[in-house]
Amino acid sequence: MTENGDLFTTRMRKATRKIHNISDALVNAKFALSLRDEEVWGGGLFIFYHIFGFLEDAKERLRMPDFDKLFVNKALYRKKAFEDDLTHYLGENWRSIPKAMALENYIEHLQELERSSPQLLMAYVYHLYLGLLSGGQILAKKRRVFGDENSKTVTYTDKVTDFTGTDISQLKKDFRQAMNEIADKMSEEEKEAFIEESNQVFVMNNLIVNSVGGQNKVLYNLLYKFSAVVLVVASVIAAYRIYK
Repeated sequence: MTENGDLFTTRMRKATRKIHNISDALVNAKFALSLRDEEVWGGGLFIFYHIFGFLEDAKERLRMPDFDKLFVNKALYRKKAFEDDLTHYLGENWRSIPKAMALENYIEHLQELERSSPQLLMAYVYHLYLGLLSGGQILAKKRRVFGDENSKTVTYTDKVTDFTGTDISQLKKDFRQAMNEIADKMSEEEKEAFIEESNQVFVMNNLIVNSVGGQNKVLYNLLYKFSAVVLVVASVIAAYRIYK
């Protein structure tokens, strides 16, 4: 609890609201079009796989009780699910795809935190996994509704966003509770550092999301289809006027 009675997770939400809103807007703008393109969707999965994978591997390397506590349910482990989806969308050789500079920088930052301030890695665990349980679910539902109607794999179920058999609402409650219990043991200085790093989480996320390519191709295809429809309609109207 903070001095004004707020839970630490509430305090973090308030402190990161501005950059979080910017991040949400960027993700929606970037991936709204990619809902109809599997290659672009796969590109988004590719960048976040390396972050989620790093965090899950770091948990095993660090063996920190608080880090372990934050993984409140085995359903949170997503590395294998990412790998399955990437194989499906990008092919068997997806591991050979080069990383964008923004992603390389992100990973280097996480590596430095693991060496110098491993507790701050939990800021990434908290915000990224909570994002997957919240916004990630919304994107998954939109993708099922607006996905590529020409896809040959319409029956495929995305593994990363699939939490079948898990009460997501309860999982988020347990997740927040674990974060608050961890924060209760922090000094005020540690809490401030954690909140500062929380803002950095969204900054770093924005940079890697911005590095995902392919949206221009999707936009071109949509505009091409739209232009074709306009031409057909215009032709019908012109013919009507001539022969009426």
